[in-house]
Amino acid sequence: MKVDTAGVTRKPVQDRSRDRVERVVAAAERLLLETGPERTSIPEVARLSKVPRASIYQFFPSKYALFLAISERHLKAVADVIGQLELTNEAEPQNGQFEHMARSVTRAAADYYNDHPVASMLILGGPMSREAYLSQEVTIQDIGHQLRPLFSRYAPDAVLPQDPDVVTIAVEIAFACMKHSYFTHARIIEPMVDQAAMAASAYLRHWLEPG
Repeated sequence: MKVDTAGVTRKPVQDRSRDRVERVVAAAERLLLETGPERTSIPEVARLSKVPRASIYQFFPSKYALFLAISERHLKAVADVIGQLELTNEAEPQNGQFEHMARSVTRAAADYYNDHPVASMLILGGPMSREAYLSQEVTIQDIGHQLRPLFSRYAPDAVLPQDPDVVTIAVEIAFACMKHSYFTHARIIEPMVDQAAMAASAYLRHWLEPG
């Protein structure tokens, strides 16, 4: 599934345009941290970034389109972090590695969100629009697809259903725990990392460790 963002943003093609977009994104992230999404506005972004308001509207017709672009950057970064974990895990599965693997994935995602408060605000505290919700769900699905081969190596004889996609549902479960931690503590605290990994592991154990 792909998110249809046609008409929401226009991609910069020239170096000058790309530089302006980067300045706009940096200014928006600063304002989000200083004033929050409700008080962040395109005029304020224009003032801080020194990019004309008309130029900003060429790429981001509303502040929510700008928030979506920032969210998508961070969602891709989280997926990349998790994908790199998968690529560097070449050891043969060992007893207890399933729980360790689930916690490593959750820990990596939690660390990213804690290190990038704007990502937490827009993703864990959001989504800000239906387009952002769809982008979030597509990324969760992509992470599930990345993790499926890793689980298959852990339990090669296990049959992990794809309809419903139980690996993606496990990612959703862990994500829900992280959102709860952000709502309660404004960050993902260590005990909630454990809870997220434990909840996802308990759900998947039905297929990975039958009986």
